[in-house]
Amino acid sequence: MKELAWGRLGRTSAWLFGGLVVAGGVLVTVVGVGIPPTEPDLARHYDYVRSIWPELYVSFLLFIAAFISLAPLGLALREFFGRDLRAELMYMSFLAAAIVGVLWMLVQLGSAQAVVRDTAGATPEQLNVVGASSSIWSGAINWIQRGFLLFASLGTYWTGRSALLQGSLTRPLAWLSIALAVAYWLGLASLVVRDLGIPFPDAVGSILIALGAGVSLVWAGWLGWVLGRRGALKVG
Repeated sequence: MKELAWGRLGRTSAWLFGGLVVAGGVLVTVVGVGIPPTEPDLARHYDYVRSIWPELYVSFLLFIAAFISLAPLGLALREFFGRDLRAELMYMSFLAAAIVGVLWMLVQLGSAQAVVRDTAGATPEQLNVVGASSSIWSGAINWIQRGFLLFASLGTYWTGRSALLQGSLTRPLAWLSIALAVAYWLGLASLVVRDLGIPFPDAVGSILIALGAGVSLVWAGWLGWVLGRRGALKVG
């Protein structure tokens, strides 16, 4: 029964992660499609942000819940693979990804809330001050995002590596785990190149990260199905 319980926990956590990311992503995409740029009319931009604040707030909560689910997923995978060094590294990576991911969303939530609270009826000069402060926060948020991508990629890498060595998951799923890690690493590498001042198209890094996000949904759904099925088979 222990294997069945861990399998169910892994399945539930993986499917929660995928489902909540989809829900949050769809919500923020729908409400953010028409958001005007900060230039040349900063006031109009902030007016729109205030108008969609309730939906943004809900989307942040959905992403926070999604990232929290990575912690029990890592715990279930550690028990599934056995407590060797690779399994421990995998668990610590997913736990770190959960913590950094929640921090990423909380900082974004606080920054957006400050904008909503401080821009109503503000003068152009005050809006410029808020805009400058938001730029500073955006830099911090971007680095926290990179930390999440790094830890999440390490978690999926160790998942695929353990699965290949043990044969405990299907080989296509194991290779998909490693491919997901590589997609995240390429996205991070493109961001580092830009940080160094080397000309690099912004769209390339965005496409790689978006590709990784899409693959992660397939990975989560597939992994949840396999974990639940293997747990039931071990009991049977």
